[in-house]
Amino acid sequence: MKIILQKYLNLLLLFISIFSVQKTFANAAQPGIWNAGGTVFTMLYPEDSLSFKKVQMQQERIYIQLYKGFAVVKGSYVFKNTSNENLQFKMGYPVNGIYSGGETDLNQITLDSLSQFKIKAKERWLDLIKENHPELNHNDRNVNPFSDNWMVWQMAFAPNETQTVEVYFIVNTNDAQVRKGYNLENRNAFIYLLESGSVWKQPIEKGNFYVQLKDGLTPENLQGLSGGFNFKFNEKYQLFAGTKSHFSPTPADNLVASYYEKIENFDFAKHTAQSDKLFDTIDEFSRISFNELTYTEAELGNPYEVKSTIGGALPGLLTIFMIVAPVLIVVLLVGVLIWGFVKWRKIKKQKGQ
Repeated sequence: MKIILQKYLNLLLLFISIFSVQKTFANAAQPGIWNAGGTVFTMLYPEDSLSFKKVQMQQERIYIQLYKGFAVVKGSYVFKNTSNENLQFKMGYPVNGIYSGGETDLNQITLDSLSQFKIKAKERWLDLIKENHPELNHNDRNVNPFSDNWMVWQMAFAPNETQTVEVYFIVNTNDAQVRKGYNLENRNAFIYLLESGSVWKQPIEKGNFYVQLKDGLTPENLQGLSGGFNFKFNEKYQLFAGTKSHFSPTPADNLVASYYEKIENFDFAKHTAQSDKLFDTIDEFSRISFNELTYTEAELGNPYEVKSTIGGALPGLLTIFMIVAPVLIVVLLVGVLIWGFVKWRKIKKQKGQ
C-alpha cells in the first residue's frame, strides 16, 4: 500500500508540473495586424471633450494610395459647430509611438516622425507646434507615446460654422506582421482608424473611401481589404470605392488593407523626401469624378488571414496536449488507485484465509 501511495504522490507532482507548463504555452500572441502604417490624432486636454461633442463630422472623404512599402493618405472632412458658442481646442499626435486599437483582431499602428503630416483649415495651412506632454505617457489610453514630444495644432469654430479640414500624411506599411495563433506573415499593411472619430458629435452622416493601387500593384497583390464598406472595383484607375452612412464608428469599422510582401532594406526616408510630389499625385486622384466611373463587384479577401505552417501549428498542438494531458493523468491516477485498492483487498482476503 505504501508503494501505491508513493506512485500516487509522484504522479500528482507530475500533474502539477505539466499544468504549470500548460499555462505558460497558453499565452499566444494576440491575433491581428501589428506595426501597420497609419496615424491617429486626438484631443489633448480632457476639458476640451465638451467642445468635441458640439462639433459634428458631417462628411469625410478618405483617399488612400497604396505603394510598395508605404501609403499616401488625404482626408477631407466637413465639420459643423452645432452650438451657438465660439469653440477652440487643441488636437495633436505623438511624434513617435504605438496605437493599439481594433476589436477581436488587433489593429496596431506605428506612429512615425517621418509621416510628413500637414493639415489645412479654411484653405490655410495650420501651424504644427512641438509640445512636451509627459502626462500623456501614463494615462492608459490606446496611444502609447515613445517620448514626451507631440505635434499640436489649434482648431477654432465660430457659432454654427461649417468648415472643411484637410489632412495629408505618408506612412510606412512595410514593417507589418499579420498574426493568427502562432502563425505570422510579414506583409505591407495600412490601417485607417475610423474608431478615433468617435470623439466627435455623432453620428457621422457620410463617409466615402477610395483605395488606389499604385507602383504596379494589382488586385492579386491585395491579400485583404475590410468588409463593411461595400467596396467596388474600377479597373481603369485600379481603385476600390466604398461608403458608409449615418454611423458612429467603433473598432469594428476600421479600414484595414494588407497587401504585397515585406521589402528588405526598405528606405522609407527616400520616399518621404518626395512628399510634395506624392501629395500632388493624391490631389489629382481626389479630383476624379468617382460617381461617373464604372465599378464591378470585388473579391476583397480577409486582411487578417495567414497561411498555417508546421512551425506555427506545433505550439498550438503542444498547448492542446498540455490541456488534455492533465485529464488523462487524472484518469490514470483513478485507475491506478482502483487497481491498487482491488489488489490490496485480494491480498488482505488471501491472508485472512
